[in-house]
Amino acid sequence: MRYPLATKVLIAVGILTGASTLFAQTTIFDDTFGAGNGDSTQSAAPADPTATSTAYEYFQQGGNPTAPTFPSAGDYHVAGRSTTSSISENEALFTSSPITLATAGDYLDLAITFTDTTQIYTAGGTINIGMFNSGGSKPAQGTRLDAAGEGTGGAVGWIGYVGRIGDTGAASQIYTRPAQGAGTANVNQSQDVLFNGASGSSTFNNPSGSTVGSSGAMFGAGLIQGDVYTLQLRYTVAANGGLTILDSLYNGTTDTGTAIYSQTDSTSATALEYSYDALAFGWRYNGTSSANVADFNQILVTDDIQATPEPTTLALGSAGLGLLGLFRFRRRS
Repeated sequence: MRYPLATKVLIAVGILTGASTLFAQTTIFDDTFGAGNGDSTQSAAPADPTATSTAYEYFQQGGNPTAPTFPSAGDYHVAGRSTTSSISENEALFTSSPITLATAGDYLDLAITFTDTTQIYTAGGTINIGMFNSGGSKPAQGTRLDAAGEGTGGAVGWIGYVGRIGDTGAASQIYTRPAQGAGTANVNQSQDVLFNGASGSSTFNNPSGSTVGSSGAMFGAGLIQGDVYTLQLRYTVAANGGLTILDSLYNGTTDTGTAIYSQTDSTSATALEYSYDALAFGWRYNGTSSANVADFNQILVTDDIQATPEPTTLALGSAGLGLLGLFRFRRRS
């Protein structure tokens, strides 16, 4: 028996609908620092994040940080300490509902576009980026990292991974950031989430992070002062249940431009964390005593999560398969 084309199409749709999972690519957070969009910095009581704004807290080594500013649309202006060596770090939540990666192929992507206004990356320096599970704890008010005062709360319990792009003397790596314990000499260092023992008095080491991998060579090309770059960090669930972590740097305003650096490493079959709601980015300056300044233009978080079909969709697919079996039976008759 021959069936009309329309019937065949309906059967095929039913089969495909019931047998396949659906991918839902979503923009979670897109901050372009527009005037009046709700961004804040150095707040003692950080506001909840929205889809386009959040509360940024800026931390610095060796002195009280100058509060970042939002001088114009598309500009989050961050000035590091003018010295021979210093750490600059920004922390924020990007969603009030953590994003959970569950199925092979699911990914979460962070892309940060910035202008290298005044030499933030020099020999012996690093550029660092991470995503974390905050455990419901907002970042503490930005302050100096090598001082006492904020030993609990804030980012002490944040868990996640960090991508570090390093020059001479500071190898490029991807490593973990575990929740921190008490007892450090300068308790503010437990608020650091990016720099893993880079300073004995300013960066997390209680416990220290463990290396996921160091597939990327040292990035010795440097940045061109005044040029625009995009820094990317992506977590993808691998077939074994672990995470594949990509850390890349691009010329230009998107992560689809020319890649000038990339490293990819994978965790074991069990990752440290699968749910994320917080981000951090910053740099370690190392050189002659000089200013180091960046202007951030956009922070974009997207995901691609496999969606489970609705019960009605599954029912339609099952019905399609049943009809197909019936039609095959009749043809054999």
